[in-house]
Parts: sequence; structure tokens; C-alpha cells
Amino acid sequence: MIEVSDACFSYGEEDVLDHVSLRVGAGERVVLLGPNGSGKSTLVRLINGSVAPSEGSVLVDGCPEGLSHLVGYVRQDPRNQIVSSLVSDEVAFGPRNLGLPREEVLRRVDEALEACGICELRSRATTELSGGQQQLVAIAGVLAMRPRYLVLDEVGTHLDAAARRRVSDVVERLLARGVGVLEVTHDPLALFGAARAAVLAAGRVAWQGTPRELFLSDEALALAGLGEDFSARLLGVAVRRGLSVGSRPDSRALASHLRPGDVCSSGQPRAKALFRPYLTSRMVFARGSHFSLRDVSLDLGGVTLVLGLSGSGKTTLARLLAGVLEPDAGEVLLDGRPVRAGRAGLSFQRPGDQLFCDTVFDDIAYGPRARGLSERRVDMAVRAAAHDLDVGERLFDRSPFDLSGGQMRRVALAGVIACEPGAYVFDEPTAGLDGPSRAEFRHLIRRLAAGGSPVVVVTHDAGEWLDEVTSVVLLRDGAVVQQVEASVAGSSPELFWAAGLEAPPIVSLRSELRARGEDA
Repeated sequence: MIEVSDACFSYGEEDVLDHVSLRVGAGERVVLLGPNGSGKSTLVRLINGSVAPSEGSVLVDGCPEGLSHLVGYVRQDPRNQIVSSLVSDEVAFGPRNLGLPREEVLRRVDEALEACGICELRSRATTELSGGQQQLVAIAGVLAMRPRYLVLDEVGTHLDAAARRRVSDVVERLLARGVGVLEVTHDPLALFGAARAAVLAAGRVAWQGTPRELFLSDEALALAGLGEDFSARLLGVAVRRGLSVGSRPDSRALASHLRPGDVCSSGQPRAKALFRPYLTSRMVFARGSHFSLRDVSLDLGGVTLVLGLSGSGKTTLARLLAGVLEPDAGEVLLDGRPVRAGRAGLSFQRPGDQLFCDTVFDDIAYGPRARGLSERRVDMAVRAAAHDLDVGERLFDRSPFDLSGGQMRRVALAGVIACEPGAYVFDEPTAGLDGPSRAEFRHLIRRLAAGGSPVVVVTHDAGEWLDEVTSVVLLRDGAVVQQVEASVAGSSPELFWAAGLEAPPIVSLRSELRARGEDA
């Protein structure tokens, strides 16, 4: 059993964990929820033995030492734990360090790659992989160690639905073998199949109970940062009407407990159509021996949602649209002129890739200063963007790398907004954000589009965006499968299937209700 007893931890003078107690039993899956900055990532680092508590204790099966060998830890950003250049070497790294015979190492590598569904990546360079593929490699590397317990820290943020399902399958098999699992997440769907849920708020365990009890408690959902989350509210309605929180979400079972009015749009106005259009014509980009994009032609305006499997070319498209990459053929235009870096703001998939200054203030100020604005105007731009992204002034003098993952994300987004570019490209902008922060960001996107700026959002979390955007682009193997109006994609699972994707739960729900003759 993992036993955290009255654990405290501080970064300098800032208290992060305040007498936290939590248990995870063998073969038990516990979901840990909480707002950004509540101390979740710090707690899992204590459990893994990466850091030690200043007070209290952390025991794993009664042992206070050697926790890293007993507890496998998969981080939010896989690049923080990938150390090898080849996938096979990366997965073999842990078993080799355990001193296992070569035959056993190879056996474990095969087993872990197969469990994660990535055998075909064995000989690929880890740096050539998409973010989602890197996350699966990181998970495989931990599985090859065969830990007694597994900690997953927001591992689904860069995974498509099919990859998340593979991870869920792996977790179920581990649980059956007696491995205990602690999963940190902001996703209410992750509560399905969990034995218990715990909510961390302001460094304390503020609530514990079953997933069903969580969905039935408005107070607990608010503490978890899910009070305004559409999916969580929808599930809460269904649970109150008798839905069982089983091992997996089931769209048919969920639909049977909902009515058409429950799954209508968020009520917010969609982003308006074209103002200043992007136009990409005959765009081709090749990377090494793997074509990332080919023959892509798009006409984009308002807010465009870009969807596709991991490795389908989404991030490459985002960088081409922002002018960070140049196409091998064709062109990318904004207002009829070629896009160059700086004309379009780009938010990277991982915030650490665009944070580099000593303080939060200087990071947000970097773009405005590069434009030659006066310090007075720089200060105004920083404060306005920080307000939009809920970056409190108390963080201005902090290093961005001392912040939680969600706080780093908000700082990186604020840096893009402060530049006031002609267009915006956001790659997985809400990954790692809690419910209130996600809602605030969607509101900001609507405001940017209403002001006439084209906005592109690349994400795996289609469900939260379909009622917010103008159009949807579906990629598969570097090519555009479909570009349709968002209202069409919002109730058409077959469009997602054509791109090799699983339809988001809200789309499946609307399809189920339509099949029953009810208009959602």
C-alpha cells in the first residue's frame, strides 16, 4: 500500500503541501483531482521518491526508501523522462538498469511495446515522434520496469481517444495483477472504473469518496475545478437519474439517462465566420523519410478546430500556419501576404518550449518588447494578457519553471496574447488546465475571433470545442480527410471514423439521441 501521512512540502517560502494524507492499495485505482497549483504534481513526486517531505512520511508497502523502484511515474511531459534516442533503447533503459539478463530485457521491451500498441515505433528515433507517440513510449518504458504501483500524471493530455483507450486497457490489466494506480487528471471521464476519488485544493486533501459521490456533490465538483465543466455537469445529471459509474463510459447507457435539452450546445455564440482569412494552397511538407503533410489546401477563418490521430501532422500544420516552418511547396497566406514568424502567434504543445526568461513577467513581456513598445505599453500589455489568462500578479517575479503545469500553460498563452498578432494558432492550448481555466480560455478565443482574428485550435479534446468553433478540419496520415462546418461535425460520428478517430462522447450522445428519434 502507498501511505502518505501528514506530508508537507515547500518550494522556498511557499507551502505547496500541508499535512496531506492519502492511501492507494494494491490493485486499487484512485483518481486525484484538483485545480491548477493545488499541489498534485508535487504529491506524486513525493510518492515516487523524487522529492522528500519536509514533515510527515511516505511509505510504499511499509518501506520509506527505494520508492522509485516500487512506484512507476509517468510525467505530464514525456520528454522529461525520455533519455534514449531510439524507442527500443528507451523502453529497455529501465530493465537494463535493474541488471536483468539481456533475454529478459528484450522480453520486457516486446511486452511493453505491444501493451501500448506501438510495436511499429520500435526502430524510430524518439525525437521524430509526435507528442502522443512520445507519451506512449514513456508509458512503455515505465511498464517494462514492472512496478508495484503506477502514478500517471495527466498522461492523456497529448493522446487521442484511441491511445487513451489503449492506456485504459493497460491499466485494467495491471489492476488485475494487483498493481495499484494513482491517476492525476482534470478529465471527469477518468472517474469511470476508479475505486475512489480524492480532491486536492490549496495543498490539502479537501474531499475523498467514490466517483458516484463526487458526481452527486456540486461542492466536491467545484473543489475539483469541475463545477463549470460541461462533461462533468452532464455526467452529474445522468448519475442523478440512475447512471452507474461503471468501468468505462458507455454512450448508449449515458444517452438513456439524458434528454435532448441536456446535450444541446453550451449556449455561447459560435465564433463568427471569415474576417481575415488564412489561405493555404497546395501545401506540402516532408520531414525525413516520413511525409508530415501533403497536398493540403485550406481556407480558414473564425475559429477552426484541427483534429487527427497522434502523428497525423497536426503540429506540423500548426507550425506552418504560424510561419515557424516553411512548406517545401505551396504557400501559406494571411491577408493575402505570406505568413512569417511573428505575424501569427503560436502557442506550442508544451509550454516549456516557449518559456525561457527568468521571471513570469519577462516571459509575457518578451513579445511586446521585441515589437519595440515602450515599457509603459509593455507593462499594460503584460497585465492585460495576465488578467485574461488568470495569471495573478503574485506570480510575476516567480520563475516560470517553478510553476505547476497548468500555471506554466497559462503564462505561455499570455505571452502569445500579449503580442497581439494578426492570427492565432494554439496547439493543445487547454492541456493540463483545470475546468475554470479551460472555460475562461474558450471565452477568450471567442473574443479574439469576434475582433476579426482567425484562430486555429489543434487538440485531441474535440468535445469541449465543437460548440465553440466555426469549422473542423480532420487530418489523417498527413492529408485532409474533411473540412466541414462545426455544426455538421457535432453530430456525425462517421466523420471522425473516416479520420481513424473515435467520436467524442458528446457526438456519440447526439447520434444516439438522433437514432432514437430525438433531436439534440
